[in-house]
Amino acid sequence: MYHPRLKGKYYDMGLHYGEILYKSGQKFNNYIELNSEQIKFGNEAIKVYEEILPDIMQEVKGLAEGSKTDYFKMATWLITMYGFGNIKGCTCFAFNDNDKIILCRNSDMYPELKKTSESVLYMPENGYKFLGNTTSFIQIEDGINECGLAVGINFLLTKNYKIGINTGFLIRAILEKCKNTEEAIKLIKSIPLCSTQNIIIADNEGNLSVVEASPNKVFVRKSKNYIVSTNHFVSTEMKDEFLKTEDNWYLTDDRYNTCIDSLKEKNKNVDFAIDLASGKKGFICQYNKKLNFDTLWSSIYDIKEMKIFRAEGNPSKTKYKDDSRLDWGIRKSNC
Repeated sequence: MYHPRLKGKYYDMGLHYGEILYKSGQKFNNYIELNSEQIKFGNEAIKVYEEILPDIMQEVKGLAEGSKTDYFKMATWLITMYGFGNIKGCTCFAFNDNDKIILCRNSDMYPELKKTSESVLYMPENGYKFLGNTTSFIQIEDGINECGLAVGINFLLTKNYKIGINTGFLIRAILEKCKNTEEAIKLIKSIPLCSTQNIIIADNEGNLSVVEASPNKVFVRKSKNYIVSTNHFVSTEMKDEFLKTEDNWYLTDDRYNTCIDSLKEKNKNVDFAIDLASGKKGFICQYNKKLNFDTLWSSIYDIKEMKIFRAEGNPSKTKYKDDSRLDWGIRKSNC
């Protein structure tokens, strides 16, 4: 994984990182290919993104400028990345037990994305500092901010895309703009959504939620004890809001049941989360190699202690390491 640190004004952060990528040989104009559906979507959606997320879109402009990429091409590529792509996988769980508030996310995806994945420390001028992990640029898939708000996503196949914010930009906005679970849920409900996803949220007061969200509908599951999300909706309210191509898609039911059964244990802590995420309590990341599918990283957020542990690789084979970059970035925070 790459470990960039980005600080300051949004455009400047994008420009700086774009220049780094260009100098390292990333010529996006040469390999970003947009089909007619993406181009049509981009023509409508970019205006919505610039209105709802003006700061973040300034970073997109900077990234395009620094990498010598056409802005429309870069923006449309990013906007449609989590909507039109065949994205899969991921297991999330959170628990509040014995004064320990933990959120964990295994990021499951194509193995070839492992080397280009990023763990980014963001220190934006007009937002909360946060550390987030992603297979993309600018968009975020799991992370924690300086206020002790941790989030993660699970991808679901979308039936009908609409003009709206996709899941990667949504998680980014939550980490930058929200202080707790209630604010995150309010933000999700206040904006149009493009894609279908589960969003797991936990804050330092122990408020745990999974927001089951599609372009048409949002339903919130809440708990004070433990909560789980994989790649399907579990509420009756949302059962018809995602595209179900097969039963137990990428073993989503097996992973969900492993977590639910294990989380009934008492006195859970970081070691418990590591054991669960690494497959020691049942199937969760032990994919058959024939699937061409694997856990790229596993993040564990100890929210009360503001500690971050990450296995950069399949956690059944890779050790978790402490990441102190966010602590370094927020020592003078007023939060």
